[in-house]
Amino acid sequence: MKTPNANSPLGRIAVVCGGTSNEREVSLITGKAVGEGLEKAGWEVMLFDWSQLEVLRRCMELSGFDVVFIGYHGGAGEDGRIQAVLDIAHIPYTGSRPGPSALAMDKIRTKEIFDFSNIPTPKWFPWVDREPPSLDDILQKADLGFPMVIKPACEGSTVGITIASDEEQLFTGIETAFSYGHRILFEEYIPGREMTVAYLRDERLPVVEIKPVDGFYDYHHKYTKGASNYIVPAEIDDQIAEMLIDLGDKAITGLGLEHYGRVDFRLNEDKPYCLEVNSLPGMTPLSLVPMAAKAVGVDFPKLVDRIAQMAIERTIQDYGEGKC
Repeated sequence: MKTPNANSPLGRIAVVCGGTSNEREVSLITGKAVGEGLEKAGWEVMLFDWSQLEVLRRCMELSGFDVVFIGYHGGAGEDGRIQAVLDIAHIPYTGSRPGPSALAMDKIRTKEIFDFSNIPTPKWFPWVDREPPSLDDILQKADLGFPMVIKPACEGSTVGITIASDEEQLFTGIETAFSYGHRILFEEYIPGREMTVAYLRDERLPVVEIKPVDGFYDYHHKYTKGASNYIVPAEIDDQIAEMLIDLGDKAITGLGLEHYGRVDFRLNEDKPYCLEVNSLPGMTPLSLVPMAAKAVGVDFPKLVDRIAQMAIERTIQDYGEGKC
């Protein structure tokens, strides 16, 4: 294996993306962008559009690479299963380890950690049952009122999310969320400004404000050019920005995430509410982590190279240079 910061060419890197989750198309865009960035940084890149099952079956083909850059979003590519396979094979990979990846992908477990760590978050309650809840079930659990947010527990990119303004929309939202699994989350709707804190180890990145042209920051507004506007750094008081960055670091640390990630907030006047954490955030031309990194002089090739080097460093630390 090449050691970190070796002279160019830096080594061979496999970018795995695509897969079978509901975020497959975005993952392919991420994979293409990451591959191009790594080539510019000096890596020899091979792109694999493999399902997560193919990674399991063909894992040893990846052992010939110095690093695997995980470009999946959602599903088995983000919830720790692929990470566990690569861990067992001692193959360096980008992003967080299996346990923290699984926690971050599970919105219910993430909320529990927020509460335990005193990270402010909207009021919420989970529903974990094969049968959907009745209105009485919901009212007995918590008085969230309308509008109310309903979301699947284990989907990313706002897949399956509904903001319900009345009972009819509430039950439509429950049906939508249940189509992705029987573990769902009800959450208080917080009006305010959409903020995100990008995390990159050893770098304090500026807060980004997201302004959808209309509606809320759903899948369409995330991945459609011109559907949202972005302000980086966000036009907020410096103390508020520092508080958001500190809370983002606290959320990342509480979940045990590594290398890079993103923490989403709502800012209601000056009060922050942490919504969720993304352990494998998008790396598309519209993505927020690259946008925040660029604002402090870390261009895209440098960003993806730094993340790849972190993977090598971790494996050397875990197993020794001759073991990986």
